Amino acid sequence: MPVSSADPNAYLAIGMQAALATPQTAAAKLRFVKYLSGTDAQASLEIVDLREGGDGLDWGYSYKKSQKAAGQLVFNARPEIAAQALSLALGGATWDGASAPAAHTFHGGHASFPWSTMFVQHPGSTLEQLVSDVRFSGFTIEGNPGEPIKFTLPFVAISHGASYTDLVPTYASEEPFLFQHNPTYVLDGGADTALMSFKIEAGYGLEELQAQRVTLDEIVVQNRDINVEITRRYEDATKWKAINMGGGVQATTSVATGALRADQLYGAAGTLRSLSIEARLLSYRGLQLAELDPDGKTVIETLSAKALKGATHALFAVVKNAHASAYLS
Repeated sequence: MPVSSADPNAYLAIGMQAALATPQTAAAKLRFVKYLSGTDAQASLEIVDLREGGDGLDWGYSYKKSQKAAGQLVFNARPEIAAQALSLALGGATWDGASAPAAHTFHGGHASFPWSTMFVQHPGSTLEQLVSDVRFSGFTIEGNPGEPIKFTLPFVAISHGASYTDLVPTYASEEPFLFQHNPTYVLDGGADTALMSFKIEAGYGLEELQAQRVTLDEIVVQNRDINVEITRRYEDATKWKAINMGGGVQATTSVATGALRADQLYGAAGTLRSLSIEARLLSYRGLQLAELDPDGKTVIETLSAKALKGATHALFAVVKNAHASAYLS
């Protein structure tokens, strides 16, 4: 009997582990993700084929070199799940001790990343996957006009099984953060009402260590690369000249720098919910203009940059929500 990918029995839950090889199984520590298309969790097998003497023209033997799990989470940012995701993928989580609302800060100024566990029931209720010792290989945060802020978190996992105790999904009744949710967009130190979209993409250089087992022993984060893309309505040549010509009219040896802060919020006082993302030092790589079009279109400019570590960390995020405790295992 066919099973729909939208089967109401399907779900995905995630929780932070206390340590490697210690799956998170406490229901109170799990968050169920209101996932979007593109969410995936797959077994990843590396099979080696051998052709040896006596095998003729064909392969004569196959063996499994390694096995892991891999995939990605894609979801609209809401106050609770956004903070949970940032605690795992960006890290450096701190809590201000308040409760109405609670403010949680995340940053990249560290080299320690927590492990996590995922419970994936899909397709329908026919298959239950327990994916633990999960390490995120980066994240993408996107904001586009008229849409919710979207998170994408690719991952690799050491441990992967097909059985666990059934869970009862519960979802936080929260609104997503929208691109137009009382926004404040600050670009290069000034409020920017022409900003039309942004994308912050962090990629981690992972080293997958394997020794005496078919599964990995460790997944080590060795480096990080954060790229930023911004689109704006073109209004004058100021930014084009600043980024491409050092502020003048001819090429220079200087690299233009700037900064980006994107804020969304709704509610007030004790029910205030907000998301703030900030790259405090951008190294601009260029500004491209939309092509000429004889039919007539609004000219859009696309700014590309890399987030650098300056006086402070390369990336900060602050989430205000109802989670009145630290994001710990």
